Amino acid sequence: MKNKLALAALVLAVVTSASGLAAAQDGRYGDRDDNRYYDSDAGYQRGFDVARDFGFRDGSQVAREDMWKGKPFNPNPRGRYDDADHGYRSQFGNKHEYREQYSAAYRNGYQSTFRRSGYR
Repeated sequence: MKNKLALAALVLAVVTSASGLAAAQDGRYGDRDDNRYYDSDAGYQRGFDVARDFGFRDGSQVAREDMWKGKPFNPNPRGRYDDADHGYRSQFGNKHEYREQYSAAYRNGYQSTFRRSGYR
């Protein structure tokens, strides 16, 4: 019985890994939460939405880190976010426009997180 359970667990692990591998190779790109933003078969899709999503999340995260460390309010992308191209793929089009959308969303996320906390 133990051998059958071990075999069933092994088969389940192999099937699960294979399906994840197939999903990873389906021509789509996503973020760490597996949100799908670009389908290589469909062409350009939601590039600015991607920039705004990543920018807002990154800005909110940095605001939380700044508050935790007692740092002053600073809504400008900096450090590892200074390039303002987190999440960018060449399929999204113009990198400069992506950076503008990202930076604006970063500031918005930072400011809204600071405002909500009452820290400022």
